[in-house]
Amino acid sequence: MERKRGKTAPWFLAAALAISVLSAAIVGGWHWLFYRSFCVYEDCRGQGIDVETMKQWEERAEALGIVRMAGWRAGEEETVTSLSTGRWRRAKVTWVYGTMELADKEQLLWGRFGIAQEENCCVISEGLARNLFGSVDVVGEQVKMGDRVLMVSGITKKDKEAVMVPAAKGMVEYLSVEFDRQMGAQGKIKRLLEEY
Repeated sequence: MERKRGKTAPWFLAAALAISVLSAAIVGGWHWLFYRSFCVYEDCRGQGIDVETMKQWEERAEALGIVRMAGWRAGEEETVTSLSTGRWRRAKVTWVYGTMELADKEQLLWGRFGIAQEENCCVISEGLARNLFGSVDVVGEQVKMGDRVLMVSGITKKDKEAVMVPAAKGMVEYLSVEFDRQMGAQGKIKRLLEEY
């Protein structure tokens, strides 16, 4: 009888360990699927969403479960001039309110994306950096666009000549809102858009 007890104890421990590992995997998988942060992208052209609307959302961010967000619109090409080299190029402008990295999926080569509070910074494409400065290592350089002088905070891996500039006002055409969890995120963005 004692012999059987000795053989069942290791089997019981192995089964208990397997059940524990399986339980942890299920809980982890459930969390990964439903309770991790989740980003919703939305085309909101023609819906009347502007920077002021987004500022109102920011005031309610914690209650809405918003971690960060960006709204952007494509602008016309504008002349961008390097203050150090004097070279200029026409570049496609994207006006962004909020976290710039949510508005551009391009890989960042140097520097960092800017945020809404940094109104005097911009992110330029690799193509624009090479044509204006002859290099992509240009973080901290200054460019002039219209009557604004902007400091280059980052360079994206994009051959086309483009510049991302913080928007302090105006309409947005696209939204990217990161919520604290995936569960209910689509419904939250739908309700936000219906409010305005």
